[in-house]
Amino acid sequence: MEMASTCSIDRILLDLESILNSSRDRYVHYDVRVAIKRMKFLKTFLMCARKWCQSNDLYLESDNVVEKVSLPSFLSRIEDTFHKYEEDIHSLSLRSEPDKNDYSIVNRVVFLEIEKQIKLPKQEIIQIYFALASSWSLQSNSCMTDDELMEFIDLILQNLADLTNGDMVICKFIERSISAALSAQFQGLEAKLTFLKSFISFAKMRGTADIPALLLVHFEVVALNVARLSYMCSYLDDAEEMHNPEFFSMIYELQQKIRAVDFHVYDTYMEVLRASYCSASLHTPRMQDKQILRNFNDSLISCLWELLCYSSSFMDSMKDEMHILYAGLRFLRSILREQQEKMDEQNKKIGALLSEAGIIICSPPLNRVKEGEVSFSESTQVLDFCDMLANTNINLKHVKDQISGSSTIESLPNFSHSLRAPKVSQTSHLMLSKGQMPIAHEVMVGLDDEAAKVIERLIWGPEQVEIVPIVGMAGLGKTTLAKKVYNDNSIIYNFHIRLWCTVSQAYNMKNVLLQILCSDGKHSWMDDEFQNLDEHALLEKLYKKLKENRYLVVFDDVWDIKVWNELRISFPDDKKGSRIIFTSRYSNVASQVEYGEKPHYLRPLSDKESFELLQKKVFGKEDCSQALHGLGMEIAEKCRGLPLALVVVAGVLATIEHDIWVWKEFAKSLTSTMVSGTDQCKKSLELSYEHLPCHLKACLLYFAAFQEDEKIGAKNLMRLWIAEGFVEKIEGERSEDIAEEYLMDLIGRNLVMVSENRSTGGVRTCYIHDLIFEFCKAEAKEKNFLQVLQGYDELSYFNEPPFLHRLSICSSGEDFVKSKLFCPHLDTLLLCNATPGYNKFHLRNMSFLFCIYKQLKVLNLEGINLMLKELPAEVEALLCLRYIALAAWNMALIPPSIAKLSHLETFCLYSHWMVSLPDSIWNMKKLRHIRVSRGCFIPFSSNDHVVENFSTLPNLDTLSNLYLCFDQEVENISRRIPNVRRLKIFDCGEKNRVCCSMSRLECLESLTWRGDYLSGLRKHVELSFPMNLKKLCLSHVGLPCREMSLIEQLPNLEVLKLRVQSMEGRKWELMEGGLPKLRVLTLEYVAIVEWIETDPDSDDYFPCLQQLELDGISYLEMMPACLGRISTLETINVSFCGDGVKSLVREIEEAQKYNGNENLKIIYGKY
Repeated sequence: MEMASTCSIDRILLDLESILNSSRDRYVHYDVRVAIKRMKFLKTFLMCARKWCQSNDLYLESDNVVEKVSLPSFLSRIEDTFHKYEEDIHSLSLRSEPDKNDYSIVNRVVFLEIEKQIKLPKQEIIQIYFALASSWSLQSNSCMTDDELMEFIDLILQNLADLTNGDMVICKFIERSISAALSAQFQGLEAKLTFLKSFISFAKMRGTADIPALLLVHFEVVALNVARLSYMCSYLDDAEEMHNPEFFSMIYELQQKIRAVDFHVYDTYMEVLRASYCSASLHTPRMQDKQILRNFNDSLISCLWELLCYSSSFMDSMKDEMHILYAGLRFLRSILREQQEKMDEQNKKIGALLSEAGIIICSPPLNRVKEGEVSFSESTQVLDFCDMLANTNINLKHVKDQISGSSTIESLPNFSHSLRAPKVSQTSHLMLSKGQMPIAHEVMVGLDDEAAKVIERLIWGPEQVEIVPIVGMAGLGKTTLAKKVYNDNSIIYNFHIRLWCTVSQAYNMKNVLLQILCSDGKHSWMDDEFQNLDEHALLEKLYKKLKENRYLVVFDDVWDIKVWNELRISFPDDKKGSRIIFTSRYSNVASQVEYGEKPHYLRPLSDKESFELLQKKVFGKEDCSQALHGLGMEIAEKCRGLPLALVVVAGVLATIEHDIWVWKEFAKSLTSTMVSGTDQCKKSLELSYEHLPCHLKACLLYFAAFQEDEKIGAKNLMRLWIAEGFVEKIEGERSEDIAEEYLMDLIGRNLVMVSENRSTGGVRTCYIHDLIFEFCKAEAKEKNFLQVLQGYDELSYFNEPPFLHRLSICSSGEDFVKSKLFCPHLDTLLLCNATPGYNKFHLRNMSFLFCIYKQLKVLNLEGINLMLKELPAEVEALLCLRYIALAAWNMALIPPSIAKLSHLETFCLYSHWMVSLPDSIWNMKKLRHIRVSRGCFIPFSSNDHVVENFSTLPNLDTLSNLYLCFDQEVENISRRIPNVRRLKIFDCGEKNRVCCSMSRLECLESLTWRGDYLSGLRKHVELSFPMNLKKLCLSHVGLPCREMSLIEQLPNLEVLKLRVQSMEGRKWELMEGGLPKLRVLTLEYVAIVEWIETDPDSDDYFPCLQQLELDGISYLEMMPACLGRISTLETINVSFCGDGVKSLVREIEEAQKYNGNENLKIIYGKY
């Protein structure tokens, strides 16, 4: 009988999959998933071991004892074991749905017992794998046919995938950094097996009927060794191996010894490729031939990419030729993707080229260099190899020209010339004067009647959930109208919950769900509450949030009804009059909505409204002069009521001379078809773009590097502009200030829109309209300014054009790594996060980045989670780097070698740990911004008390978040960062002291200070703030209320945020004349009871206050009477406060109305 057939295993696997797919019980899911994974590894073993059953017995060695094992008997024992459980599993799989969810203890015992039985023969299986590999390597004939070998390889590849996909127990029980290192090894093994599989298929397709026995035996040994390693790693949850560092070292060493094409079989391997290359006639062409060619080509690209990553030992001429070969193979990849004429003939040519490339890429000289055994210049085969490589590249170029036509496609890169990108042309620093600055605030014209109609439909009407679609062409103002409605007081009053999301053309469902859940400001995407939830759990969370509430949810920029069909189950209909708004360019989207009523079609502006909008955007509150009135009307009419076209044209008019002749010439240059309609509106964008100075053109095109509708942090954007060299350096001015002028200029020209303002003034986040985004993306590509790649297809088929300056990848990190991009001449590499939250791809090894992209000035990898505890010292290779931003949740240490990056200006690290920065960082004189999310610690030298020994960072502008002991280190830090403007610090000093002496920091404008105060009276208070301070945020400081005058005396303070435990005491008595410029005051979870003025009749308190925020104020009984008289007060936000505070706020509101302020907004949050 056939020993140990896998039939029983297959049947059990099918039944387990059935149980897994039909049950919702989380215990079932866990136990069954583990059982399935274990069974798959066992199936792989049985598949290869049964081939050996027909041969000899095995001798297994354990603890120096050799034992003879009958493999047929061993396999029969395994088969008999699983026969016992097959019926139990099958009966469980046939149960009805309710029964499956009733997961009794008895049923769980079945799965646990199966797992136990799978584990029992673990050591014997490991030893058998080793014995089979050792015995097989001595054989002259293989035990498997090539088809059986490929089946065996497929099973191992599935096992490796199970180890790295996050489901396997390895990821749950071993330390993240160890798991990351192992995953990198698994990926290497996967690449080697994939190469073997693709080679066998390629050789057979090219006419090799039988793979030579020597080569096939080697391939079998490689597969056995990989199977053994993967099987061993599947049991890393065993305690003895989890905590054994030698085990992990052994895994690494074994992986390194496994070569897809070992040196002793290379000649045979080369003979197979040469035979296929010289083969005059091939088999009859088949449909799968192109896929076989594609797979082998992909494997060769992967192998060559590995060589290029470690090519420092190669001569320059050799590197250039290898890069040409790499570009040629990527070109063949793009050709093999498409259906071409005369494909059979082309396949023969491509196959011949791949044979040549395969001989070169797997040659022992190259691979010995890669493994560090010898430098290429020492090799005796250098000249022959160089000739072979050059000839292959010539043949490849010849075939390329034949396939694509040399006149219609660029020739392969020529590395005899420099591939440096030309610098963006600079113009003299000509900024608009303050009087000429265009109007930056949002202006709405002609929307009042539209908004009234939509609001009426939302507030009144049926009690059932209803969808109100707002439909209109691009640029007509759909989003602006939706925002106006969303923020209307009557809407705020009538709906318990208001939520917003922007969908866009290419959307990610989890991204959409997180947007909705977080749009009320109560949560962040990074909250642990959301991070580990999948889409199903997020849908359920949204349902619970909306249940029993009257809600309004806006879906902005909907392109496809599919997004609603996937989300609709989360929107309960409790007959409370809930509403949903869609904005879309397409009527057919609105017509497909089940709960939808008649769409609200947004009309174009009338000629009169068009001129009104144009006038307000160009002149602000002033009127257009009579001389220009007629020309203004003419220009407005040509925009045909399209708001986007009007504001873009206004952006140009605001920057040219207000002269009749100039406006007349501009009016002549416009045609009605140029500025109306989606396509024609792009023409008006071109016009506006051409009117930009060169430095602003670069800044605008840079928006293409981000994602559509992304809200971009303004400060981060400006730092990128500075690092790119777009911002002109002017003696005596900070680059950040000049960059801010650039941004405000673009906003004033109506090309960039403000999403959120900062409390201190200025822009927090900004974005650009969809049409402007598409324009920037196309223009950036055409000008070779920036290339944007999205998705695996674009990444894998991309060939670096000459002079490519910047590359932005909006894709998953996994696709980025798999694509094997090699663009060593890049100045900028940006990886946008396409998968929000914890879905980020975990990059286990980043050494290739330092090997390939040595000329980078800007490196942004925030879209990838680097699974490293320490930043690799190889970062020192990026000598030109000015900007680096990384996400590495486990990183806690930065090496001293980072100081070799002498040009570095911005260092951003998102880690979940406090990070230790080296003291060598004090020597990085060009550093301008240091931001570490969870906090950082910088050691001070023992001789730091000697002033002459101080190393300073004279250009540092931002430092966040620094841990230090105020009592001992505040003087040191003040001397080292004399010009810092923004500082976030964590004080870990003495508990009974509050000490902050920072008057030395004369440039400091924003200070966030978090102490470690919990309770009790501070015995010593020593405060000294710089007089230039504009923003101060305190928490856990425990500052006695009687000392608040030290803060109130600050003459330039505009924003004061007193958060949890920032104050100690019950009574805060305001100092008369204090805080003369304060605009924003936040009290958050402070325990004061009495908040009063020294003189209640005086008006010399908060003369500039605009916004008051009260959050979690539970004990407050008295508030200053002056709050009812302050004429500048615009809003009071109240959240999580009791009825007492609510009553006090109502008194303030009444007093404000009495004093003539009818526009005060009171916004109530949760209680």
